[in-house]
Amino acid sequence: MKKHQWIATLLSLVCTGLGMFYIGTPGMIIGGTLLMAFQGAALFIFFMTLGFLGLIIGPLVIGLHIIGLIIPVIYFNYRSPKKPMFDEKRKRQFASPWKIVLRTVIGLALFAGSIYAGYTWGSAPFMKTAAEKREVQEAAESYLEQKYNEPFKVTDVDYTWAIGSYNLKAHPVQSPELEFTLSSNEASPPSISNDTYLNLLWGQQLRDRLKPLLAELYPDQAFANAYVNSDIDTIERDYNQLANTDGNISQNISLIVFADLTADNLAQEKERVLELIRRLPSVTVPGETDLHIEYYGADLKTPDRVKKLEQDFDMKGKQSTHIFREFDITKITSTDDIEIRGLE
Repeated sequence: MKKHQWIATLLSLVCTGLGMFYIGTPGMIIGGTLLMAFQGAALFIFFMTLGFLGLIIGPLVIGLHIIGLIIPVIYFNYRSPKKPMFDEKRKRQFASPWKIVLRTVIGLALFAGSIYAGYTWGSAPFMKTAAEKREVQEAAESYLEQKYNEPFKVTDVDYTWAIGSYNLKAHPVQSPELEFTLSSNEASPPSISNDTYLNLLWGQQLRDRLKPLLAELYPDQAFANAYVNSDIDTIERDYNQLANTDGNISQNISLIVFADLTADNLAQEKERVLELIRRLPSVTVPGETDLHIEYYGADLKTPDRVKKLEQDFDMKGKQSTHIFREFDITKITSTDDIEIRGLE
């Protein structure tokens, strides 16, 4: 009997009320079913209230779980001289292994069903089905192909219930490394908007134009990323041709520089930044240019990190030592205008 007590206790620890199904008396099965149903209902209410009742529901769920654990313990330890046949009935209850397995499996299925139902029904108003997401994905791919006359692949569809819209990620089939974002509403058919394909394509071309200049000023030290904005209405893929358009152009250039800046070489670094700013107009199109430079210790430049930076412009939590930021480089006329702030 001790073995059955330990098994029932373990099952109750894992799943609320499952130990009661293991015992298998009609009262235990009814009680276990109720506990599981209450657990599913609590999960449903938690999602429907966006977690605001978590401080109430959390202790309630824990309490239900503890009740489901205590009842089997009481059952196995209960002794009554007034009911001498109780122990015999308890032994007969565990005489058939296949019945024990059957009712335990049924209990496990009911527990899983209650949790699934609580989660599914509770979160349904805030989520979209796979079919709805697929409709948005197909609409986005069709929209992009018609707009740019080349095939695209949408790789991620994320629904934000608070504003009733989708955020998507996509890339050209021929250039999977050029991943960009776009949006969709939840109408049927969906309305696609705000794609950043050209912004990143122009940025990629600007980054390539920057490489010779950076190689000269920051040999083996600097890595660049760029993002270009334009309000032109026509589809222009060539960054250089933006100079011939009437739209407003703004470009953001971000650099990661591996250099050990100290008080002794800070003035020299300001001179280098000034030279970079003076020569940037030779590689950028006319328009406002925002320059952002983050400095990291030279020891952080490893072959593995360089490879990762070329794929994803992110230092992954590493702390920069200094930073420079100017939202409009035309305001910089001398080193006196340059402030490189230390962050350590």
